[in-house]
Amino acid sequence: MRRSSILLALLLVTATAVASVVFTSSGVVNVKPTSPPITVQSWVCTCQCSWSQGSSGFTASLTAYTMSTVNGYTLTAPFVLLSASVGGTLSVLFNQNPSLTGAYINGTSAYPSPASLSLTAGSHLLIQRLSFNTPATSSITLSGSYNYTPASGVTFMYSFTESISPPSANIMNLLNGLQSFYVTHVYQGDDNGKSTGSWPAYYPPSTAGQYWSPASSSINQAVLEFNPAQSYTQGVMYWSQSYSGSSVTIEVIATYSSGTNPPADGIVIYLFLNPSTWSASSRYNYSIPYSAVTVWSPVMGEVIVPQSKASYLVVQWDPYWQVGSTASGATGQWNVWVVSNTRGNNPRASPSPSPNLGNSYSGWDGVGGGYFKPNPGDYICITVTYNPSSNTLTGTAYDLNTGQSANLTLSLGGYFKAPAAGTYVFGVGSSTGSSYANWGTVFINT
Repeated sequence: MRRSSILLALLLVTATAVASVVFTSSGVVNVKPTSPPITVQSWVCTCQCSWSQGSSGFTASLTAYTMSTVNGYTLTAPFVLLSASVGGTLSVLFNQNPSLTGAYINGTSAYPSPASLSLTAGSHLLIQRLSFNTPATSSITLSGSYNYTPASGVTFMYSFTESISPPSANIMNLLNGLQSFYVTHVYQGDDNGKSTGSWPAYYPPSTAGQYWSPASSSINQAVLEFNPAQSYTQGVMYWSQSYSGSSVTIEVIATYSSGTNPPADGIVIYLFLNPSTWSASSRYNYSIPYSAVTVWSPVMGEVIVPQSKASYLVVQWDPYWQVGSTASGATGQWNVWVVSNTRGNNPRASPSPSPNLGNSYSGWDGVGGGYFKPNPGDYICITVTYNPSSNTLTGTAYDLNTGQSANLTLSLGGYFKAPAAGTYVFGVGSSTGSSYANWGTVFINT
């Protein structure tokens, strides 16, 4: 009995001990945020477009510099600038909108089905081409999604919103179905040093196809053609307006449809003419006193310089610089001259000699930074600003179809004195030389 009792007691103790054992484990769980494989780089372009990134995507604002076609109105502009840390596939889709008939991102349709784009690591500027069934006479809001799938297979989902507004102008606006000239103006044409009344020439929608062909037979966008596609021609539109004494900016949407490859010699902007033998009135249409100059710069074409009783500024964006021709000391695509032509036949330009090209030339030639070669049919937004407080010129030529640009910042020093408040003549025109293009404009604003 005793041995049995002892055995029973041992069994009870063993059972109790096993039943009381608790198995536990300990460790540390680290939770880290996942870095997004793509980020939106903030952007503000000279020609009224911008975007910024939010927590779920980006928002953008665009100006409706549309082109009229037989199938509707198209808008080509940057979509977004993305930075990808790793390669992957981007899917872009525009949501349904009653005004939208088509959307392309880098040439791939993104409406009504999503576009699929392969991106490598690095920065990517995406260009959109939108089609609308009506002109953008009021604001249009578009939305959609852009999703990115890197090689890991995890998809990151984002959204976007674009607010598109029609541009307003106080000089000329031929966009979004308008055919509006808001100021009294005068034209002057030049053909190899001789005055001509054949250009500038206005093409309304009914005959605009003559201008746009052969770039496209479907475009009927109204346009003011400064000059035909031939060598040593120029045309200019001049108008009169008051100047308050503060900064002044001239904005131009320029284009061309045919010419040499590369085209030349671009767009010319005139500031602060003070004529005494002519005025910007119909009396002097195609008959203002001027000289034609070709020798102030190695790249300039033929430039009209009208009579003025005081010095004025001539600013030229010439895409032939750096693309078709270079010169030691030239850094960009801009020419700037301070012009004196008191009688209309005695033109001079300063600085002389040229500070950057030497004794053979005058003014600042091939200055600025950046360069590009526009394609036929591209809209090129050109802005030039004069700041009297610093006596400086700034400028940007921006290709809305490619996102490429050429910039100018120039101190005029003692060569030009800030003009007093008053009424002056301003102008926008073209230039060609041995290389050329049929330069024109669809929009001018100050």
